[in-house]
Amino acid sequence: MSAARRQRVPASERVRRIHHLGITVADLDRALDFYRDLLGMRVIGLSEGEEVGAIVGVPGATARIADLDAGGGQILELLDYGTGGGDGPPSAPDAAGSCHVSFEVRDLGPALDRLARAGHPTMGGVTHLSLGGVWQDCTIAYLRDPDGVIVELVEHDPAEIGAVVGDARAPHHA
Repeated sequence: MSAARRQRVPASERVRRIHHLGITVADLDRALDFYRDLLGMRVIGLSEGEEVGAIVGVPGATARIADLDAGGGQILELLDYGTGGGDGPPSAPDAAGSCHVSFEVRDLGPALDRLARAGHPTMGGVTHLSLGGVWQDCTIAYLRDPDGVIVELVEHDPAEIGAVVGDARAPHHA
């Protein structure tokens, strides 16, 4: 894309950051067992029977919604429309239109062991990357949540990420 094309978007209209990631789930309680109980994300909001039809373009639609703290000001939103499962198996990671959500963890090995014991084994191998930038010296693994959404877990030294991308991912010291 040319520099002239990029400058056409006024600063006040540019994307500032990702606000949240929403995932439609078949069963909110089951999803909370995974994201809250197995990954340790804190529930910061929960609503039952929220009227969302006008928002999503599905007349009369309601949803149970849970907002979880994904760290760093990011929110994971889980939506249960009460319609049950999807129309088929989840997409393969290499299929156009597939997506994944990635979470950083401090200690990948024990997290993967706990998830595997709960029925969520890795999809492939645990892989160490040294590709430079945000992918320097990190270890990753893919697995699926209870609805088949691909979840990537990343172990990376926060100080290294802060040094690579500056203030946007500055290290957080607990």
